[in-house]
Amino acid sequence: MFKINRKLKELKHNGERISLAIIGCGKMGASLINQLGDIDAIEVSLVVEHTPEKAKIALVDSGISEDKIINTDSYDEAYEALNKGFVVVSSNYRLAYKLLQITAVIDATGNPPFGAEIAAKSIQYHKHFITLNVECDAVVGPILYDMAKKAGVVYTGIAGDEPGSIIELCDFAYGIGLEILVAAKGKNNPLDNYANAEILKDEAEKKGLSPRMLTSFVDGTNTMIELNSVCNCLGFLPDTFGCHGIPTSPEKAVEDFKLKEDGGVLSSYKTVEFSPGMSPGVFLIVTSDKKEVRDLMKFLGFGDGPNYLLNRPYHLTSLETPITIYNAVMENEPTIAPLHGQVADTVSVAKRDIKKGEYLDGIGSDKVFGKLTDHTRSIKEDLLPIALITKNTKAIVDIPKDTVIDLSMIELDEEETITKLRRRQNSMKL
Repeated sequence: MFKINRKLKELKHNGERISLAIIGCGKMGASLINQLGDIDAIEVSLVVEHTPEKAKIALVDSGISEDKIINTDSYDEAYEALNKGFVVVSSNYRLAYKLLQITAVIDATGNPPFGAEIAAKSIQYHKHFITLNVECDAVVGPILYDMAKKAGVVYTGIAGDEPGSIIELCDFAYGIGLEILVAAKGKNNPLDNYANAEILKDEAEKKGLSPRMLTSFVDGTNTMIELNSVCNCLGFLPDTFGCHGIPTSPEKAVEDFKLKEDGGVLSSYKTVEFSPGMSPGVFLIVTSDKKEVRDLMKFLGFGDGPNYLLNRPYHLTSLETPITIYNAVMENEPTIAPLHGQVADTVSVAKRDIKKGEYLDGIGSDKVFGKLTDHTRSIKEDLLPIALITKNTKAIVDIPKDTVIDLSMIELDEEETITKLRRRQNSMKL
């Protein structure tokens, strides 16, 4: 009972702590820093941010006195500052994995190429790695997870983001002996695959998001990537290219998520889905073949069966990350990790005509959006995972609108860590 709270109080009582490096101080990073100010024995020791003032504001808002914050890019200065009880703000991301005092590194950037670099290095330096960067996880998570196991550290996604929330619900369902048929999330924005930052600029400003980030939500790429990570954890697959996106409600979900032969739209179970009618939560369709279980579920108000809805109508994003931090560092347990390897891929589709020589820009751009498919198809057709696109990814042929882009159409940046990791992951068949 109250295990996390109790264990952290014990840790504090014993004069011990979990020392964190947080990389990125946008909406998610800043809210996490604020939340950690109220939690025993988990301390922010280093914030890496290219705009130091943002990091300083977040730290002060969390309750840290401004005179206890040191801004430096020097390893020696940072090391001494931490030993004296200061918190360090830096633009030097290498400090996160090099500083001996750091227990775990948290990636709050949402930048796949950068995320791959800091994940690989942190694991090499034997730091637990906690990632809010689901974009990176969806494309090279399996090899990072493999590296972490070999290094004796934890690689994990977070509680609070929809993939982690789905897996927590799955953990509950599996733990009580139910069979999971569908793992799904709500979609918070109306789907428009062709949305772009210019159209969404005003709305993004109102929501306190970058136009590029909001674009990735509206065009469906973020949903695909999140479900991608769920697939890699559970071994589930999308029922169709890009999923169905079934409109539903808590009252109708069991009926709507049936097989075609039973009057629904699904061709098979063990699948992932999204629904615009179930935001901002996550949900499962589960079943049991036990008569007494079905009788009790009916008695409890879950319907006649044999399928039932388990619905969690919220997720608190980075505010739930402390749960992951505790489990990773104290229990050596990930919240969500690619246990089944790369079973699915979020591949690139052209939003508009792309001319030979143009750079693709990637997630949240006006050039491409992502669609979820199975990894077998992705490899067979040599398709381009959208999170592999970097600033140097260039079209080498004209690519018409709505083309599912394959690697023969583009030039990847082979010097990027994320490209090297993906090549190695594919060769290892992870």
